[in-house]
Amino acid sequence: MKDIDSNLVKDLQKIILDSYEEALKLNRNVRNKELNDIVTDVDIFMETKIIEKIKEWFPEHSIYSEEKGEMIGNSDYMWFIDPIDGTINFAAGIPLFSTSIALKKKEETVFGLVIDYSQKDIYYAFAGKGAYCNEKRLEVSNNDKLSNSILSFCLTSHYSDEHIKNVLNVEEKLASKVRGLRLVVSGAIELCWCASGKIDGVINVKPSVGLSSAAGKLFVKEAGGKVTNLKGNRRNKIDTLLVTNGKIHNELVEILNNNMN
Repeated sequence: MKDIDSNLVKDLQKIILDSYEEALKLNRNVRNKELNDIVTDVDIFMETKIIEKIKEWFPEHSIYSEEKGEMIGNSDYMWFIDPIDGTINFAAGIPLFSTSIALKKKEETVFGLVIDYSQKDIYYAFAGKGAYCNEKRLEVSNNDKLSNSILSFCLTSHYSDEHIKNVLNVEEKLASKVRGLRLVVSGAIELCWCASGKIDGVINVKPSVGLSSAAGKLFVKEAGGKVTNLKGNRRNKIDTLLVTNGKIHNELVEILNNNMN
């Protein structure tokens, strides 16, 4: 069995980039999933290649991936794999998409890797050892004023009417209080930006298991930020998400909970 150490970053990076280059030769073959969400042959091909290699390296580990779902092994470890986070962007030619891989031991994320293709950035972290982008250590922003903050939030085509209303409520209540709100819809990239200080926070009103955010949440914690649900509490297995540099977190929690339905 392969060791979970620094060599894992380079080995996984090679597998991901090789499979991505190979997948780009395929017909993307866009197909609908939930409501107007989509999947392409690139997603499927890359996911298959990554899973094959992880099973070879760690045959007893469990795997939870975007398209194949859960594959339960005989181990406390589980891999979270999103081959293309931001598939709609990718299929449309919008350069805001990534690959996100994380490893959890029981409920704690111990390793994460995200590749941001448009910037050619490799983000990675091991729990307790800091977060890095291209080997440069990450730090969240020092901004402590909400009025100077840039936040991102998610609104996708497969949100329910209730989630859409909650997103619009967030936008309405925060728009005049922050420097800017951004709608990117690649959660992994947004969390990388937060960990590197480019933005100050990320909000997601839809409860989820956090497949595409598992690695990014580790980055933010290792870079000095804070991760909770929208109530400001420790996240449950399936929950909402509030991630910040830590300095504006309490103020955001207060605003969101005073104004959300």
